[in-house]
Amino acid sequence: MISNVVLRRATVADASAIAALRIDSWRTSYKGLIPDSYLEDMNLDDSIELWLRILTAPGDRTAVFVAEVDREVVGFSAGMMLSDKKFDFDAELTATYLKPAMQDQGLGTRLVRMVAERFQGWGANGLLVWVLSENKAGCQFYEKLGGELLIEQAYTWDDLDLQEVGYGFRDLTTLAL
Repeated sequence: MISNVVLRRATVADASAIAALRIDSWRTSYKGLIPDSYLEDMNLDDSIELWLRILTAPGDRTAVFVAEVDREVVGFSAGMMLSDKKFDFDAELTATYLKPAMQDQGLGTRLVRMVAERFQGWGANGLLVWVLSENKAGCQFYEKLGGELLIEQAYTWDDLDLQEVGYGFRDLTTLAL
């Protein structure tokens, strides 16, 4: 376990680092799962704009936490409360990414737990997360956390036909430990 990690709520100042980490993670994690041309065309400015919108969203709808080592963002996890329940869940984990050197050290788990704890404080009764079905490392991560496999389905993302699996966490008290 890395000893000098700081876990904290993300701020607007983190938008660029989160956007870059997300793009780098997609290019690494989804190589061979998503066309190279799509991954190469991911635009940092567009991603920064997206994260600025998320990080400035009003109220208690979104939660984003980062892991820092020596003031460098090395991981993040994000989620949102759902306006309409999906599979009887009222919150969704939308992203968890770590730099490769930071993986398998418990940081992802700690970040997900921070998001779950925030949602629990907002009254959420469960958490839903979607993973590309071919992303075996992602599936194993959520299964290890106790995610219940709910569904595997086809979906379309930016004109890409993909397969995803949905995992659910029905008891946030155990996830938020």
